[in-house]
Order: sequence, then C-alpha cells, then structure tokens
Amino acid sequence: MKKKLQLYGIFLVFILLVFPFISTSNEQIPTSAPMTTDLAGRSGNVAIPSIFRVIIPRLNRGGTGFLHKSGNVVTAAHVVASCSPNDIKVIDFRGQTYVIDKVIIDENIDLSLLKLKEKINIPALEISPNENFAIGLQVSTWGYPEGYRGLAPLLMSGYLSGSEVDDKGIPRWVVNAAINNGNSGGPLLEIEKGKVIGVVFGKLAPLPQYIESALRASKDQRSGFVFTKTYPDGKKEEISEAQVIEEVLQYLRSQTQLVIGYGVMIGDLKKFLRSNNIDP
Repeated sequence: MKKKLQLYGIFLVFILLVFPFISTSNEQIPTSAPMTTDLAGRSGNVAIPSIFRVIIPRLNRGGTGFLHKSGNVVTAAHVVASCSPNDIKVIDFRGQTYVIDKVIIDENIDLSLLKLKEKINIPALEISPNENFAIGLQVSTWGYPEGYRGLAPLLMSGYLSGSEVDDKGIPRWVVNAAINNGNSGGPLLEIEKGKVIGVVFGKLAPLPQYIESALRASKDQRSGFVFTKTYPDGKKEEISEAQVIEEVLQYLRSQTQLVIGYGVMIGDLKKFLRSNNIDP
C-alpha cells in the first residue's frame, strides 16, 4: 500500500509539473486554420485555361491576366503602362499567342482591359455577385511569377488579412499569400466558390524612407563607371555604376517575400468594367 501511494504521489507531481506547459503551449504558438479541402487546386480546372501570361518584350516586363465573359483580358494597369497593342503578347497555357486590338487603362485603380482581335472559345472566370467578404476568407490566385518559365500558371493560396486605404483614398485588399512580381493582374479567387473577388496588383516590400531616397539618388546618378545594358529586343543603353547598383538592389527587393500582397477590391473592378460599357 505504501509503495502504491508513493507511485500515485510521483504521478500526481508529474501531472502538476507538466500539464501547465501542455495546456499553455497551444495558446502561445499561433497556428493558421487548416485547409481542409482541395478546393484551391480544383479551381484550376476552370482557372488554368482562363489565365494568361502577359508580356512586354520591349520593356522586359510581364504579368498575368484572366479572361472576362466579355471576351476581354483583365490585367493590372502597371503591367501594360506606356504600351501600344503591338507591344503586348498574351499567351495561354498551351503556348498560343493572341493579338491585342486595344488597350484600356485606369491607372488610378491599377486596372486594364486588353481587347483581343479574335474571339476565344475558353470559359471565362466569373466575378462574384457579392462584395462583402469576411477577413480570414480563404483565397487563391493563379499566375506567372517572375522567373517562372512554365506554360501553365502557378497556384498561390492564402487568406484575406484585412484592407487598407492607399494614398489616393482607394481601399485595397491585403492578402496573406505568396504574391510576387509577375502575379500582378491575376484574379483573386474565393476558394469556396472559385469566383473572382478582386485583382492582384502588388506585394508589400517596405523600405525606410532614407533607403528609398538613396535608391532614387542612385537612379539619377550618371557619373563614374559605365555599363552597357542590353534589352531583350536588342536595344542598348549605357547606365552608370550607381544605376547598376540601384537596379540590382531593386531587383533583390522585388524578390523579398513577406507573404503579403495587395488586391484591387471587387467593387472597383465592377465600376471599371461598367465604365467601359461591360456588364461585370
């Protein structure tokens, strides 16, 4: 009996010592809500044929676009800014290139419509009729991040983290997902229904103000060592040593992944389409 009491005592001490750590550990370690279904991947059945790589060879620039039911390709304005229709190549997941007839841009909300010369027999992505979404909503996007050379778009998924108002007073989605250069213009999809709730247009890569100023000064500096930069179309440009450093640093900055991106809200997307006489 005495031995049993000793064993019970040891067991009780063990529980009292260890249980507090077990009970508080789950409270101290933040965990994301599990993705309990494969809905994000299944959306690819519709999304992949409807997603396009948008490239501007002359400017060594690119992004993503998606097909709207009007037959137009929606993308981000900054992807095709200062471009004529002849500058832009739109390529689908099979490698087929489409000719652009007209470019419509709204720089204020960073949206653009690419009107194609021919009709495409591909199912378009549907825009959600809803405009109110809860923070924490699971979302995804398909696109062509910079450096990726495959034909089919890549899947990125995450959550609506919140919203903020930019310097122009325009509200934006803040998205917790691996959004990189090249994803701009891709659809922001509600995973549950696979409908468009916004358009990806950027990522968060903040720098202190004095670093921003130093980069701008480097970009304007033309003295010192000169390097000849060759563009993809063969055009050459002489840039200074400071400008080379500025370009390298900006590129490295663009590759910094904080897993936070921005999206145009669905209300602004619908207004943009209606302003161009297109039913969302």
